[in-house]
Amino acid sequence: MRINEQGRLVMNFRTKAHFRGLFVESHSSGRIERTATSMSSTVISVDHPGLTFNLTLVRTEPTYNQPFQQWTFLSDFAIRDYSGTYTMNLIPCTTSQNKEYTVPPVCNPREYLTFDLDIRFQQVSDPVAVEFSLNTQMFLLSKKSIWLSDGCMGFEQESDVTFSEGDTIYGRVMVDPVQNLGDSFFCSIEKVFLCTGADGYVPKYNPTKFEFGCLADSPSLLYRFKILDKAQPETQARVFGDVSFNAVLAVDDPSAVSLVRKSGSDGFRLDSTAMFQVAAGREWFIHTIYTVRSKENTNRGIGRRSLEYHSFVSALTSSGTKSHRRKRSAHNKIPAVAEDIGVENNRGTNIMHIALDRTKRRLRGSDELFPDDRELGELNTDDQEESLVSIVGVLVGLLLTVLIIVTIALVLKSRQKDGKEAWSEGVREVVKGSVSTEPMLVVRMQDCHNSSEV
Repeated sequence: MRINEQGRLVMNFRTKAHFRGLFVESHSSGRIERTATSMSSTVISVDHPGLTFNLTLVRTEPTYNQPFQQWTFLSDFAIRDYSGTYTMNLIPCTTSQNKEYTVPPVCNPREYLTFDLDIRFQQVSDPVAVEFSLNTQMFLLSKKSIWLSDGCMGFEQESDVTFSEGDTIYGRVMVDPVQNLGDSFFCSIEKVFLCTGADGYVPKYNPTKFEFGCLADSPSLLYRFKILDKAQPETQARVFGDVSFNAVLAVDDPSAVSLVRKSGSDGFRLDSTAMFQVAAGREWFIHTIYTVRSKENTNRGIGRRSLEYHSFVSALTSSGTKSHRRKRSAHNKIPAVAEDIGVENNRGTNIMHIALDRTKRRLRGSDELFPDDRELGELNTDDQEESLVSIVGVLVGLLLTVLIIVTIALVLKSRQKDGKEAWSEGVREVVKGSVSTEPMLVVRMQDCHNSSEV
């Protein structure tokens, strides 16, 4: 089981037929219980019903006597988490005892045999090689106190967190925190990128395979932003749609002075709200570029490092809301922003997945988190009250309508009774009656002229 270059699942498995015959990919002229049909072996994902596969029989032993067969299937597109139950529906094709093996096989297809396979397999961003990370680690934290700490509070435990809508994401890059080598080095974050893959693609940084994570435009990326650039802040993407990233480098954050003063560490922060604008299932990744230098070779001010910026920032422009699709003369050209990354240039890079929790949302103007159903229930209380009033009004209206209909029916019945009595007294007496009743009585006489009552 593996993930190919496009992020699609490749599964290899082997079967052994416990019958005289073998399994086949398809059978176009088989007869199963008196029903002629065309059959094909298939793979179905129970947990991902929209995910389809291409199943192939790779090889089979040249025998009908319980042969071993090797199969492979490839997902038609990529998703990040392939965990779940996979059902293989294979066609068993049986033969008689005296039949010899032939190519193609001559056999009789039977009903599908079904096999379930449970797997746990997620795409993750491959660890960036040491030659590119420069012996550093990047952490994403939810607590500001941990972000500003001296590193003794356990970043490993605190970094495995999910972020709800409205949370602040604190990022920190540290030089070899395990061996405590940071005291002899300075780390300075230069750029921070944010991106999400298309069709489940997980961005990776591997220049030898022309994979550059979030640093370069790619058809595999759905959205890509440069949210921080120390040298050229005017080129930063500050909003996604109409929601601000509120991204700030630690050096520009007055409350993060203690972090800036620490040797071997640097950081940044941003709001998570903008990332919740994409549909559930889209995964976000954050990618940083930083400079690591020993104390004797480091100038943490503008000075020398400003010259280093110039060598690679000229190729970058500000990102819009959608990933730009620039045309290049050569598809395998290394982007300028990645050319200087490596030990020889003291410039490193790292990429991490941002885990979002969509089950909770933060109320505006409040620091308290609520589950979606509770929040919606509280926000819609007024609407429910208005709906209750409307229902009561409709019931009252229906009751009044019924009363009016009953009243009209009684009046008509009373008038009909008076008309019958007047008819029995004769037309002459009707003529002598009240003028106001003449039209009504004349009309009723005309209506009843041929009635059975007459």
